[in-house]
Amino acid sequence: MSKPQDGLVSRFLNRPISRFITRFLLKFPIHPNTWTMSIFVLPLLSCVFLVRGDYASVVIGAAIFQVYSILDGCDGEIARAKGLESKFGERLDDFCDFVASLLFVIALGFGLHRPSEGIVCAGLIAANEWILKMGKSEVDSTSSGLSSALYSRHRGMIEHSGLLNLGETFVWWIVQLTKRDVAILVFFLLALIGRADWILHLWLVVAGASLILSGIAAIRGSVRHRDVTTLP
Repeated sequence: MSKPQDGLVSRFLNRPISRFITRFLLKFPIHPNTWTMSIFVLPLLSCVFLVRGDYASVVIGAAIFQVYSILDGCDGEIARAKGLESKFGERLDDFCDFVASLLFVIALGFGLHRPSEGIVCAGLIAANEWILKMGKSEVDSTSSGLSSALYSRHRGMIEHSGLLNLGETFVWWIVQLTKRDVAILVFFLLALIGRADWILHLWLVVAGASLILSGIAAIRGSVRHRDVTTLP
């Protein structure tokens, strides 16, 4: 019930826990979309703690977000087990994760008295997601190992951004270390050691770099598409 796109934390921590929970959930008539919407209360609860800004509240908020990251895998596992996979379910899950990320950085920004940093980070995340959604090109020159580790909307970005010039092994590690499951666990650990401000700094850097790469990929992809469509 795992996915090839799972990151390192999902494979060795989140997924074993979520599979255990899913086996219990399968005893009940729970629809995967219902589960997706029901657990969205966790990011909202996380923000209630994050916005307070003190050490204990930020740790609790980050811990709740880590729990959300684990439980977020159950909807897909339920869908695959019951044969209920759908594009709508996939889009709903992506939308909830997207909104949860925006709420996290904004709430943490206000909690740490860095509202502008949180809002800018949220803007970068939103802009990057919009560009990725608009892109239509996919990877056609990477190995099957790298391609299987990517979600479809990221493939065009990887190919057209020029990242592959650094080597597929290097790109594979970059992809793995910046996956959402890895990031959320790292954020929780940073909160534990009292460096919650680093969470915003790191997310801002990664979101900014991703936006630049997505923009480059979108421009190059558009040029390539135009050249192909104008061939005699």
